[in-house]
Amino acid sequence: MSKAKEILSGKEVGFPYSFSRWTDVCIDKWDWLQASLKNGYFIGFHPTEAIPYRWSLRPDDVLGLIFWTKDPSNLIWSNVMDRGYNIKAHITVTGWMEVEGKAPKLGDAINSLAMAAHILGPKNVYWRFSPVPILPHPVIVARFEQIAAMASSEGIDRVYLSFLQENDLMPETRSEVDRLNILLELAEIAQRRRIKIFLCNEDRLLIGHPKIHPNLDSGVCAPPEDFELTGYSKPASEGCGCVLMVDPFTVNESCSVGCKYCYAGVKDFSPKRRDTTKQRSLPITK
Repeated sequence: MSKAKEILSGKEVGFPYSFSRWTDVCIDKWDWLQASLKNGYFIGFHPTEAIPYRWSLRPDDVLGLIFWTKDPSNLIWSNVMDRGYNIKAHITVTGWMEVEGKAPKLGDAINSLAMAAHILGPKNVYWRFSPVPILPHPVIVARFEQIAAMASSEGIDRVYLSFLQENDLMPETRSEVDRLNILLELAEIAQRRRIKIFLCNEDRLLIGHPKIHPNLDSGVCAPPEDFELTGYSKPASEGCGCVLMVDPFTVNESCSVGCKYCYAGVKDFSPKRRDTTKQRSLPITK
C-alpha cells in the first residue's frame, strides 16, 4: 500500500521513472505498463525515502521514462514515444546467446537496436555491451564489431559496458590484465566507428588506469543532464553518478527471462530463494 493517496509528479520533485533496473518491462511486463499508462499512475519507490508512492504518468508530470531492456520490440512498435514523454532507452546487445537464452538472437537484436535509434532518435538510445561476455577473446571482438557497425550507421555514438559484477552466482573469471586488453581492443574498434566507450562507474577496473586509451573513459549511464535537472534542490544522483530514479520494481519482483547471469541477482540468495523471487507478483495497478 502506498504511503500517500495523492499522486506525486516526477517532474515537480525532480525524479525520472525507471522501467526497470531489475526486471525487463519490455519483455514480460508490458501489459503491466500499459495498464499503468491507462490508469495514469503507477506505484513506485521514492528514491530517497524507499517508500512506495503513487506517481503520475500524465506527460506533463513526467520528467522522463528510462527503459532498460534486451528486447525493445514492444517499445518500438507501441505509441509510448508519441505521447510527449522524454524517453531514454538503454538497450543491451551483447550476442551472449549462451547465457541470455530468451534474449533476441544477435541479428534480431542488432536490427532492433537500429530500429530503436531510427524511431526514438539516436541521442535517446544507448547501446549497452554489458556484461562483456565470458567468451574467447576473438569471439567477443567479432560480436562487438558486428554490433558497432550497425549502431554507428544509425548515429549511435556511445556504448556503455562493464564486466561481470560480484553480486551474482556467475563469477568474473578474467584477470585484470585480460579485461584491460579486451577494453583496449574494443576501444580501437569503437573509435573507427566514431563510438565512444564508457565503462560504467560501478565497474572500478579503470582506477589506476585512467588514460589507457583516448576512446575509453568511465561514464554515467543515466546522467542528470539528460533530464534538465538544474535548479532542483533534491540530491541529483546516486553514488555512481546516475540520476536518482523512481522504480516500481525491486530485486524481489518477478522475472521470467531466466538468464544464467543477472547483474540484479543477489549473491547471498540461495538458489531456492532466487527461484522463488521469480514468482513474486507484479506491483498493483489499481
